[in-house]
Order: sequence, then C-alpha cells, then structure tokens
Amino acid sequence: MENSATIVASAVLQQEKADDFYAIRNNILQHLEDEEEYILRIKPGSKDIDFPTSLPLDESFYRQAITNGRARHYEDGIYYVALYTNNNEGEDDILVVSTARDVEGDAYRKRLRTTLAVTYLGAVLTMGLTSLFFSRKLFGQMVKIIQKVNSINVFNLNDRLEKEPSLEEISKLQDTLNEMLNRIEAAFKAQQDYVSNTSHSLRTPLTIIAGEAELALRSIEKGHKAEYSLQMIMQEAEKLKHTVNTLLELVKVIGSGRKDTWKVTRLDEVLNSVTHTISKMDESFKMRIDYSDLPDNDSLLCVSANEHLLDLALSNIILNGFKYSGNKEVKVKLIPEKDTIRVEVTDFGIGIPEEEQQLIFTPYFRASNTEGFEGFGIGLPLALEIMRMHNGDIRVNSREGKGTTVQVILPVAKPQQPEMQGQEV
Repeated sequence: MENSATIVASAVLQQEKADDFYAIRNNILQHLEDEEEYILRIKPGSKDIDFPTSLPLDESFYRQAITNGRARHYEDGIYYVALYTNNNEGEDDILVVSTARDVEGDAYRKRLRTTLAVTYLGAVLTMGLTSLFFSRKLFGQMVKIIQKVNSINVFNLNDRLEKEPSLEEISKLQDTLNEMLNRIEAAFKAQQDYVSNTSHSLRTPLTIIAGEAELALRSIEKGHKAEYSLQMIMQEAEKLKHTVNTLLELVKVIGSGRKDTWKVTRLDEVLNSVTHTISKMDESFKMRIDYSDLPDNDSLLCVSANEHLLDLALSNIILNGFKYSGNKEVKVKLIPEKDTIRVEVTDFGIGIPEEEQQLIFTPYFRASNTEGFEGFGIGLPLALEIMRMHNGDIRVNSREGKGTTVQVILPVAKPQQPEMQGQEV
C-alpha cells in the first residue's frame, strides 16, 4: 500500500508520465480488495486544511503523515496508509491516503493465530502428559510400596516388597523396608514360639488340675465345705484351658500350618457342643439358642468345617457376650438362608464405642471401655480368621451401652455327588 501510494503521488506530480506510473502499479503491485486512493493537495505551510470526512480517520492521523512523511492506521479490517510528498516545483504538496482490505493477509494472520494457539495447547498438553508420565514413573513405585506395606499384617508377615528396576533411592527404600519386615517377622516368630511353648507347658498341668478337682468333687459328699472350692477350681481351670487353647490356635492360624481335618457337619450340633463347653466353664452362664427358623431340609444346616476350630470360634464370640454383659443371658439364633447359614449372637452388655469398631479384629486390641474386664484381645481376631478359612465372614453391629450383635456367616456345604461305579453283569 505504501508503494502504491508512492506511485500515485509520483503520477500526480509528473502528469506527463502518469500512465507509465499507473501501468507499473497495475502490473507489478498486488491488488488488494476494496483498494482506493484519496489525493489531497496541500499548500506548503498551510494550517487550514480540509481533510476528507468520508474516511473514519482523526485529524491526528493526517498531521502525523504531514509531519513524519507517512502514517498508518487499522480499523474494522481496513488498512489506511498516508504518504506525504513535497512538491519541489513550488506547487501544492501531495498527501495520498490508500485504503484496502488485506483479505489474504488477514486470513494468513488468522491461520497464524490459530496455528500458534494449537501449538500452544499442544505444547501444554505435551508438557502435561510428559509430566504425568515421569511423575507416574517416578512415584508409581512409591504408591505400590505404600499399598503393599499397608496390606501386610500379622497374618502375612512373610510377604515382601518385590524388587523392580527403579531409581537407586527407591531400591534402597525397598531393601530397607524388607529388612525391617524381616526383623519384625523374626520378633513375631519368637513371640509365637514363646506363646506356643508356654501354652503347651500349661496345658498338661491344667488338664491334671481339672481332672483331679473333678475326681475330688465326686468323692466328697453333697454339701461338703470343700465342694464350692473344688467347683471353682474346675471352672477356672476350664476357663484357663480355653484361653490356652485359644492362644495355641491363634499361633497355629497365624503360622503357615493349616492342614486340619475337615468334614461336613451340622451347625446346630456344633452349637450344642459349644453349649457343653461353656457350661463346663461356668454353670451360671445362660445361653438361649433359638431354633425357630430351622428348615425341613437338614442339608441346609451343614457346613464343611474343621469342627474343633469352628467350636473354638463360636465359643470365643459367645463368651465375649457373657463377659461384657456381666454374665447376663446371651441369645443365639440359627438362621439358614439359600446358600449360607447365619449365627446371630446377641448380648446386652457394654457395647463397643463407634470410633473403635473398625479395630476390633486387630489382634490384642481392646476397646477403651473394657478396663474392668479380663481378656487379651485375641478372641474376635481368631474367630474372624477361622471364619475366613471356612470362606465365611463376621459382621458386628454394636451400640455403646446397649449391647452387641455378632453375625457369623458360613457357606452351606454342597452335597457330595457319589461317583458312578461300573457294575459287572
């Protein structure tokens, strides 16, 4: 546009060569859309100038062109270029104002802005994805380590962190944690061995004490002054035997040896055995078993289980009910369902604080409101582990000061199909 304005000004100043100048402009210069030229003749030194009102330009635009020789302006998609030329022959000076729409230039600039925007967004996206990739690569293993460490408990202390190619610092962290787990496992194993050895050492004398007390009780007359003492010796010996057996089973369950004899047994018969076991500990324990929902089909009462472990788990749950309710009556209900059988044990004791209920299956944990009660915090964890061995579960619903309901859920044993034997004719 400046070149066009220069040629137009030259054509005006040199009228004899105007056609040549216009021919050069038309043949060489690019033609823009809506291109127009406005020619103003200005007397040198004149301050009273009539600028065209048809153009949306301020007077300052023209003054700038007169002062500096040229001026530029862009408004609403139209470019304005003013070129001021002095006439050396003493006639009027020439001010040429060229206007045009640079459609191709605008389109190019629009494409350029779009390209820059897309490039910018692409660069941001690439940087984001790259950062995400490296952050996952860097911290992904840390997340795995945290998840693995959180999954290790007393029942799987032999688990270790798997070594993977990683940064030297992460590799050292894995080694350190594995060494710490080795030390914890060794200490826990030593504790298990101590508990196991101690329990075995206590079992025999306890059996002898209970047996001798029973023989002495049978040999004295009714109402003898030693009768009550012998009964207490028997009951306390049975309780201590139960605690010892629980400790031994806890060590066994936490350990790797789980090869016990399993068989299909009726759960109502197991409850009868539990009743007998508990009555030996204290005849004052009152347990009411509700058999009102028993089905006509006896197979719905059968579970595949280690009867001794199942007896131990249910005994622990029911004894907890007696213990934490001040030996009040404990209700036990047997509820057969389609594929499972449920045992509900309900007591009306002290209950469990709501904020501590998620910890009740942690070995050796005891609720804050159990200070006046004897116990080791191993009954429920052992019961849960035994239920899991039987593909079952335990659910607890408790309200502090109101009581606790423990639900034991076991799968019903599938009926065994006898194999078809070939017969000789």
